[in-house]
Amino acid sequence: MLSFLLYCVVFILVAFVFSPLFLGVPFLPTHRKQARKMMELAQIKPGMKVIDLGSGAGRLLFLAAKSGAQATGYELNPFLVIWTKLLIFLKGKRGQIKVFYKSIYDADVGDADVIMMFLYPPHMKKLETKIFNEAKTEVKILSYVFQFHNYKPIANEQGIFMYKKMP
Repeated sequence: MLSFLLYCVVFILVAFVFSPLFLGVPFLPTHRKQARKMMELAQIKPGMKVIDLGSGAGRLLFLAAKSGAQATGYELNPFLVIWTKLLIFLKGKRGQIKVFYKSIYDADVGDADVIMMFLYPPHMKKLETKIFNEAKTEVKILSYVFQFHNYKPIANEQGIFMYKKMP
């Protein structure tokens, strides 16, 4: 039992502390209060398709699934992907949540009803064109802390910026 706990501690340290040194992308989870606010603003309902770009440990994915959505995450940190897949298995959400070890720039956003993210400004600028070109009309796009450069949010609450792609 002690060795299992030691392995868990080492895994967590590598996943959350040391991997940013090698991957260049830090793990910054969305705060619980703001994650709940994102769900409220997005008005997630059963059957909706939600995408989280840079899904981290899956907090937004599990909240979206709790509201009945089909949730898909894209994450570049392999340790966080493994962690999220483990949680998906343990919580019995395999049919409702998917997570991919894949660049956010290669994410398929075409059929999403809601796209969420907590990404640094350089990523926001690069993703802006992709999302607004590839996403379907009427998609809700929520970003925690950082804004898009060329679009005006339709809502701004608790550091969450919400955009809507219009026809």
